[in-house]
Amino acid sequence: MSLSTSTKRPRPASSSSTGSSSSTADMLIDAAVLSAAGEEIGSGIVLDNGAVTDILPPIGRQPSAALFPGFVDIHCHGGGGASFPDDIDDDAIERAAATHRRSGTVHLLASIVSCADPTPAIDALVRACARGTLAGIHLEGPFLSPARAGAQRPDAIRPIDLAELKQWLDVGSGWIRTVTIAPELDGAVAAAALLKDYRAIPSWGHTNATGAQVRAVLAAVGATRSGPRPAQTATHLFNAMPPLHHREPGPVRELIAAATRGEVVVELIGDGVHVDPDLVADLLVLLDGGAALVSDAMAGAGMPDGRYSLGGVDVTIERGAALLSGTDTLAGGTTTLADQVSLLLGRGVPAPVLARAACLTPSMVIGIEPPPSPQVGQPLTGVLVDAFGFRAWRDGE
Repeated sequence: MSLSTSTKRPRPASSSSTGSSSSTADMLIDAAVLSAAGEEIGSGIVLDNGAVTDILPPIGRQPSAALFPGFVDIHCHGGGGASFPDDIDDDAIERAAATHRRSGTVHLLASIVSCADPTPAIDALVRACARGTLAGIHLEGPFLSPARAGAQRPDAIRPIDLAELKQWLDVGSGWIRTVTIAPELDGAVAAAALLKDYRAIPSWGHTNATGAQVRAVLAAVGATRSGPRPAQTATHLFNAMPPLHHREPGPVRELIAAATRGEVVVELIGDGVHVDPDLVADLLVLLDGGAALVSDAMAGAGMPDGRYSLGGVDVTIERGAALLSGTDTLAGGTTTLADQVSLLLGRGVPAPVLARAACLTPSMVIGIEPPPSPQVGQPLTGVLVDAFGFRAWRDGE
């Protein structure tokens, strides 16, 4: 990417160029400068060797390029060839996290999938959280619907066991932020209550529930909400659940309706593969503040096509799509949030809406402060995005 010091807007580079580190003196970034809440705090930034020396006044334009303060990904299984459920040595965890950090993700939840005993993975990820590599842990299973296993091992999926869940939460030492549960399972509401005791929340998904079943669980759990943090979320809306049907709208309709009321935050994978990108764009605008973009990335994120693993199952990436080997079942994503924001900005989603979906709302879900806005005198951390790609800075590099 070549950034100009003139007033002509520079075009961000593609994601393939974000792995290098550089500092450039007297650089003008001519783009809308957004806070995590989507407020335009400037129309450009001047950098000197990576430090912010000036923020130009906002001009209220519709930007074709925007500088975001950094993204928050609350559903990610890995990247850079390393898988959080499978590769639990410290170096592999660092490598997976670094793939997303280089693309402007400043806070990341490590997601693990259904397995016989997640304790070793939880224990390793807790250490990474304590080091500051991760912002927390997401358990995607094993209390899921066998009929909606998706890419997860059916033999690891099982009914809710509160004693088992409590054991994992104890090992998690407060770092387990969300747990995906099928709402139709016996004990779902009791599991949500246990999660609340540990400052975690349920994320309803991998479900074969009816609309009525989802509505009842949402109401029961929503009644316990206190404070600004959502009491519940939905794991990758549309994926691993019954499709929306005009006579049987099922869980999708209930989750969208709850999100419009501010009772639920729904995850959306905006990679253009898991959900039609125009549908994602529509819902981000409709549910502004009630939807969070997630990568659902697996080990192959940032890597070439080939064979990888997710929770002990073989995955093949073909033309950027991760599939259970030998099937047409999607098995996680291969993009970062910066890739998704670029795609959706090109589809006409307003940059402020994308800021809330990729910065503010996911921060609220996991109960952390959102990424801070750039400040004069401080090294730049942010992501410059347009429809063609992105470039990320971290601490001025």
